[in-house]
This record gives sequence, structure tokens and C-alpha cells, in this order.
Amino acid sequence: MKLVWLCLLLILFFVPKTKALVLSPDANISLLTCETGDEIYSYFGHSAVRINDPKAGVDYVFNYGVFSFDTPNFAWRFMKGETDYMIAGQRMNSFLEAYVEENRTVYEQLLQLTPIEKQALFDALLENSKVENRLYRYRHFSDNCSTRVRDQFEKCVNLTLRYDTSKDLKLTYRKLIDQCVPVDSWDGFGIKIALGMPADQQTTFAQKMFLPIYLMNSMARATVERDGVKKSFAQPKTILYKSTSKEGGFDFTSPVVFFMALFILILGLTALEVYRKSRFVWLDFMLFLSLGGCGLLLSFLCFVSLLEATGSNLNLIWALPTHFVFAILWLFKSLRPCLLGYLKFTFFSSASFLALMAFLPQTFHWLVIPICLIIILRSGSALLYRDHIVV
Repeated sequence: MKLVWLCLLLILFFVPKTKALVLSPDANISLLTCETGDEIYSYFGHSAVRINDPKAGVDYVFNYGVFSFDTPNFAWRFMKGETDYMIAGQRMNSFLEAYVEENRTVYEQLLQLTPIEKQALFDALLENSKVENRLYRYRHFSDNCSTRVRDQFEKCVNLTLRYDTSKDLKLTYRKLIDQCVPVDSWDGFGIKIALGMPADQQTTFAQKMFLPIYLMNSMARATVERDGVKKSFAQPKTILYKSTSKEGGFDFTSPVVFFMALFILILGLTALEVYRKSRFVWLDFMLFLSLGGCGLLLSFLCFVSLLEATGSNLNLIWALPTHFVFAILWLFKSLRPCLLGYLKFTFFSSASFLALMAFLPQTFHWLVIPICLIIILRSGSALLYRDHIVV
């Protein structure tokens, strides 16, 4: 969802000029769809509405995806699910230039609307753009730049828009997100770990349109009925800008490389401990402190945040927030024997998770396997060679 902070300034010039404008019969309204980008906020693409009326000198884009990182407490509000987005308008040339600079393909679909429907849609967008109306509480799955555009399209044709659901696939929110998020990236890993059981809910046809690419494809096959005759809602898409190919290649800093290397390293260090008959306490401290920090973050997202898909997260079985507390005990030799009971619980909970993860009502990132093996390895070796703990 596109960050266009300058749009806030453009609103001041755009709204007063156009609020009383009547579109000419030759005006065109189109759906703009922008492909995914390299930044986390652009992974899912973007939708916008273009109003092009050469006779009136209007060529603007209405954009429901405007936000600012400069908003007070933005990171905190985002994690809590209390982020406010807004609609803003900008000239078409500046809108397109931004996506050319980011090397993101932009598609356009002209909507086949009557003059009355065009005016109704334009007036609705202007009404939304007023200062008192432009803010809305962002919801990734149910209220975003794509769903708001869809809702306006349906309203302008008096809810007579009909979709072709014959080829609808049974997909969960998680599978839809997987189509957009880079497969082997830290952002992608973090997103997939943060998603709980709600993300494994199967979506309806309408719910899939939270993704701009699904909105575009849905509108391409949608129809409206006028005077008893079904007509296509949108013309075939055209490409306003085609992105150039991006360089790929193996990333040695990827999560896959990191966690596999970490597992091998910890396996070697654990074997060295057995040989030396002493414990690398610093390793246990760092491991459980990191796992505990992850557990605290997941607990916040699960129990405090209002985000739609982070609740009921079964990753908390292995990423226990209590790891953070018990990590501190490793620093005190006299308290380390108190860890034995907790280590037994950690060992069996992680082992049970691995054994049952395929049957649990949540889909997990496969990298939780080496993470759980690390937990089992460290807790199991501590129990097996418990005399080494106090060394």
C-alpha cells in the first residue's frame, strides 16, 4: 500500500478545484493496479482510481493507501492494529512517475460506466476526500486500498455488479499472502511467524479482493446488467508501465542460510561441551533470551494487538515468552539447578510441537523445524548432562 506523503499537500489544491466539477460525457474512469514492490508496505501491490476528463483538464488519481511514517507513535499503532490510512488525490503523471521509479508494473482497466455512474463515482470519491471523511482505520484483510475501491465500484452501479466465481480457488489468507511475500526474506519470515490461526481461514471470492491483483482479475470478468443485457464492467487491461527484470540470485544473509548455519554451529558447540564436560552458559543465555523476546512479541500480537490475523498463534508453543525470564537464571550458577524442571517442559513441548505440527490447525513456516531442533538439542543436552550446568 503506497506511501505518498506529498499527497497530503496535493489535497489542499485538488479538492477545492474539483468539488463542484461535472464530468463531460467523454470522461474515462479506470482502475489502476500496481504490482508488488521491494518494501514491506508494498509487498501486496496497490489499487487506485483514475479520473481522466481531457475536456475539463482533469487527470487525477484517487488513492486510498496514503499513510505517513511520521505519524506520532506510528510503529506502536501499527503493531496494535490502530493505523489510520486516508484517501488523497494526485495528478496522474506524478502517480505514474513514482511507480516507474520503483520499477513496478502499472495496469489500467477502463470501466464501462454510464455518464450518471461516472459522476456518481467521482462525487463519492470527492466526498471521501474531504478532511472530515478522508481518514479510516486500516484493516489489511477487510478495509484497505483495494476493498475500498471495490466498494465504490459496487455503489456506483447500485450494487448490480456481478462476479464470475466459476474459477474461484479455495485459498486461505495465508496462501494468498504467500503469493505476495518474498519466499526467502527476513520480512517474509517475520510475517509468516506472526500470522496465527485466523490466517488459515478459507477465503470467499469477495474476501480475496483485499489483494489488488485479485481485484483487477475480478473486475476483468465482472458484468453489469443494463436494460436486461449483461455487459462487461471493465475493458481488457493495458500496461501503462512494464517493469524491467530484477536481478535474482542466492542470498547468503537469508533466514534459510542463517538458521541452518545456526543449527550446525550449535550442534558442534554442544558436542564440544560433552567433550569438555562443561557448559557454554552464554550460548543458553543468548538462545533463550532471543526465543523469549520472540515470544513476548508474538504474545503482544496475539493477545493485545487488534490486527486481524495475529491471534491464536500456535508458534507460542515453542516461542514461549517465559524463555526470557528463565534465560536470566543461566547467569547465576546457584540458580541453574532450578532450570531442570523448566528444561523438561521445554524439551517435551518443543518435541510434541514437531511431532504434531502437521496436524495442528495452523500452517507453519518450515524454518520452525531447525529452531525447534535447536531448542530440543540445548534443553535435552542440559538434562542429559545436568552435572555440567553448574560448572
